[in-house]
Amino acid sequence: MVAVHQGPEVLEDLTKYAGSWVAIRDGKVIADALDSVELRDKPEVKEDDFLMPVPDAGAAAFLF
Repeated sequence: MVAVHQGPEVLEDLTKYAGSWVAIRDGKVIADALDSVELRDKPEVKEDDFLMPVPDAGAAAFLF
């Protein structure tokens, strides 16, 4: 799976997060959720973390 985005470099495989949203800090996923609102409400997510959707496994590329 390839994701093209304007944000921090992601240092791990996002395949297991396909179809959900992730919060990225220092290149690592720190939380995931089904939507951005649920993700933002998680206590481990800080205001300056980068949030991004992870495309479903069938998607070849995703642009922001």
